[in-house]
Amino acid sequence: MISRKLLLIAALAAAALLFAGCSALDVVGSAAVTTFQTLLDTTAGSVSLDSAENRWVLSSQGGEKFEWSVDFSRSPPSFRVSLDAAPFIEAGLVASRLPAARYSYNEATKILTLSFDVGKEKFTYSGAATPLDTFKQIVKSHRSIIGYHAALDHYGIALGEGNMFEWAKDMMKNDKDMVFVLNPEPLRAAGVDPSKITGWIFTKIPVKDESGKTVEVDKFVKPYNLK
Repeated sequence: MISRKLLLIAALAAAALLFAGCSALDVVGSAAVTTFQTLLDTTAGSVSLDSAENRWVLSSQGGEKFEWSVDFSRSPPSFRVSLDAAPFIEAGLVASRLPAARYSYNEATKILTLSFDVGKEKFTYSGAATPLDTFKQIVKSHRSIIGYHAALDHYGIALGEGNMFEWAKDMMKNDKDMVFVLNPEPLRAAGVDPSKITGWIFTKIPVKDESGKTVEVDKFVKPYNLK
């Protein structure tokens, strides 16, 4: 009986150590939080709370916005990216041909918005929420969308359908500190000629596919050097 108890205790202890080890070994998740804090500190004057919609908004120098909901259960969508549609319209975009479930176009402001829902979790906070607090909640509840892009030395959020928001691991060693990444295929299908785009870069980016193999995929990217 005693030996059985000892074996049970040993097994439970081993399981606890394994769980703790897995948590400790989540280097990407931990580093993503640390580097996102650096991004927030660097862009402090460009991050605000849209209290009407309960969303954090990070605005770039070029006018693009990356938004993340303070509470996925109360203020969907989880994420939004908005940008000046003019370069895409000038390159042939017919906005009405874009999938309405993902894209919305404001004719008056010429702003194109992409919306992404990844969950309906209720986020709770100890005191008033901060942008970093909310990001920590996202990493905790949706770790699978947080990644490290080795080719560019970036951490980032996979928003959905090949669209991403990324930031540098080390801004002192990287001239692409913050990057908006768009899947070009829906835009091309809606009439955009990539060769006529201005303000964005149409390029191939190396990424890992589901099997772990590195492949090159087409993307529209808008990088910013924040230093």
